[in-house]
Amino acid sequence: MEPSELRLGQELAALGLHNELERSLSAINAVQAELDAITATVVSPDRLIKVTIGAHGDIRELEFDPDVFRTQDPQELAAAILATLSEASTAIAGKIAARYDDLAERLS
Repeated sequence: MEPSELRLGQELAALGLHNELERSLSAINAVQAELDAITATVVSPDRLIKVTIGAHGDIRELEFDPDVFRTQDPQELAAAILATLSEASTAIAGKIAARYDDLAERLS
């Protein structure tokens, strides 16, 4: 094989890898954009607290039914908020895992 043919083969191989890298980066960027937009909203069992969190665990919304301040003392309210946040965190983790599973499937 002549050097020019070898060089052409290497360039084509590198181009193939480059295309694969571009495809992978595009898929990763798409998943990242999806993750930035993902939220999970959970309502407490007594329907007095509603929490929405983002993919990074950031609290996007926290709503209280006005009755929550009449029916729960501060310790109960704090425990209910934490339980609702924990449930929202579990929900968002499931959504994130699904997106990464989709990414792994796209890349394989």
